[in-house]
Amino acid sequence: MRKDIFKITTMAGLVLMLSACSTGGQKENVASTEAKQDAETTLAAESKDAKEQSIKITFWHDRTSDTDSQFLKKQVEEFNQSNGKGILVEEVAKGYLDDVQAAVTTAIAAGEAPVLADLSCNGIPLFASEGILADMKPYIEKDKFDMDNVVKELQDYVYYNDQIISMPYTRGTAILYYNQNLFKEAGLDNAPTSLEELNQYAQEIYKKSNGEIQGIGYTIEPTYYQHYLLHSLNGVGFIDKDGKSASCLEDGSMEKFLKDWYSWTEEGWCAIPALEKASSVMQEAFYNQKLAAFVSSSNRATSISKKSEEAGFPLGMGASVAYGGYAAPLGGGSVGIIAKGHSEEEIAAAWEFVKFLMEDKQVVANHIETGVLPVTYTAVETEEMKEFWAKEENAGYKLSYEQVKDASAPSMSIHTSEWTSAVKSAWSGLIQARDISVEECIEKLKKEAKEIFATS
Repeated sequence: MRKDIFKITTMAGLVLMLSACSTGGQKENVASTEAKQDAETTLAAESKDAKEQSIKITFWHDRTSDTDSQFLKKQVEEFNQSNGKGILVEEVAKGYLDDVQAAVTTAIAAGEAPVLADLSCNGIPLFASEGILADMKPYIEKDKFDMDNVVKELQDYVYYNDQIISMPYTRGTAILYYNQNLFKEAGLDNAPTSLEELNQYAQEIYKKSNGEIQGIGYTIEPTYYQHYLLHSLNGVGFIDKDGKSASCLEDGSMEKFLKDWYSWTEEGWCAIPALEKASSVMQEAFYNQKLAAFVSSSNRATSISKKSEEAGFPLGMGASVAYGGYAAPLGGGSVGIIAKGHSEEEIAAAWEFVKFLMEDKQVVANHIETGVLPVTYTAVETEEMKEFWAKEENAGYKLSYEQVKDASAPSMSIHTSEWTSAVKSAWSGLIQARDISVEECIEKLKKEAKEIFATS
């Protein structure tokens, strides 16, 4: 009935306006103005009602670089305009993935959690074990969403106790980013094929520059960039596959790794910035050509490529090298729906956005425009993706995906977050504060591991 009234009012306004135009009479002009005001009032009321009827979904994420941020804004805008269900997504950047986890934890306690969040390997098992994440399986089954189309190796944080509690979104493999000019000057024309070769050229660059340019940089974060080095030594990595132990402390692999790290930083050619904004500090040194290479996520490929070009040097992208060859880790985030504190309607709306992010069009664009891994097989097989990868300048993007088949990720464990914090603190004392020895660092971690994993 209301729509009929709206139509009548609007038509009346139009008739009166036309009449006024033809006669030019004063009375008609007054009537026209009043009718127009009535129509505008009705339209405003309808618009207000529509807004009130919409479902608002907040999405917290770590896409903070200009490239990533602008792309996500574009995705959100497209979804908001096209979903046809009155769903409005609001995206909010919260820093790095660990910052997102911390923010979500605080917000849950305050009853102010977002409906959607991009979470790390630290947060997903912890939240899942507490019943905080929604099970997407009923929606997947209802919509006949094909889970077999999701790249198998990227499903490491998808399942928990027969539930589907996240979808791969901002996943990436480790990539060696290097300044081609500096490496050519040191005699390297192609990406290094082993850790030993990388270190050789890193030392040469440092020597030739009289210590002005460091050869290679790492962050001290123990969950991702270093997982692949440990994995190449013990085949397990940071936490054992059972998620209940850390054999790297007992088999000598972490000790060897830390002794190497310590000596590399002592010699000066290896940079490991302090924890606070370490990745940003390292990248800034790279763009200023004070650092020849660093290991980071393929997720940042487009952003790093643009900034390297602006800095005036050609960017090289190579596989992540490790002891004896290659060992690529998987990192990045998976999007989860926060069930705690939210209605079924909100959860269902959040699933619609997750489903949208998993469409081939969005997956392909996400990879091309940011460097994030393509997460579905059908996206990989699109002509647009094949054409993009065929270009020589995009070889690094293709490499990031090719590494997936041999990549490894830290185990999905409820202990990951606590263990990460303990390791980070110990490593910082060794590498940055230098107030403990390698042996003391290992013994400290053995004691803490017993306490942390005792509850398994």
